[in-house]
Amino acid sequence: MATRVPILYQERDTVIHRRDPRVKIALFALLFVFLFVAPTWQWMLLASVLGLTMAIITRTPWKWLLVLWLIHLPSFIVIVGIPVGKMLLGEGLEMNEDLAEGLRLVLAWSGAIFVSLSLFSTMDSNDVTNGLWGLGAPAVVAFAVGLSYQLLYVTLNDILQIADAMKLKGVDLETKNPFRFGWNALQLSLPVLFTVVRRAPVLMAALEMRGFHRQHGRRLPRINVGDLAFLGSGVLVFGLALADRLGRLPSLASLAGLS
Repeated sequence: MATRVPILYQERDTVIHRRDPRVKIALFALLFVFLFVAPTWQWMLLASVLGLTMAIITRTPWKWLLVLWLIHLPSFIVIVGIPVGKMLLGEGLEMNEDLAEGLRLVLAWSGAIFVSLSLFSTMDSNDVTNGLWGLGAPAVVAFAVGLSYQLLYVTLNDILQIADAMKLKGVDLETKNPFRFGWNALQLSLPVLFTVVRRAPVLMAALEMRGFHRQHGRRLPRINVGDLAFLGSGVLVFGLALADRLGRLPSLASLAGLS
């Protein structure tokens, strides 16, 4: 089915595509623990660089990366701009605690976006379902997440098609009047809701035909050496960041000569 929504999943033969979905989902979960554990902005910079490297390897669609990053750009400007402005009005531009924390937040969001999109660009809905189930999630939960993942693209595409059709009837969301915008958005939401309700059972039936309602009867392949190496690299970075937070490792800030 043709779609105007760029699909995040890209079927390619890369070293990351070949990794087991259980490992990718485990690293995705570990990423968010890392964001809370890593003590300095330098660690977040490392996560951002690793995420961009993964995006290049997997050839993640640049539109997804750009759009999700630009959505947060106003927040990034405020978070970093306020401490920079204070420093320019004060003693000059030098790294201080406020700027370091601002950089940490900006780079944490950027790293989360880059790594997450890179991982999920290598998994389709079947991989997500199998990965969750293989990690011990209840079959119904794995099935529901896989269904939602598949329904996302269909819903976004339907929204665009319905919006085009509503424009022909004079219902246009591009208006400077907030009251008219709200009324038009309400008119658009009703057909979108009915479309989603109609689509969900069809997708659910399609997944059930593939056996995902009987996940307990499926066997997943064994984790191989490449999967263990991929998982181990993530665990190593997390372990070093944790050691840094606990004071068991020289901080990256001191190694770089920054405060």
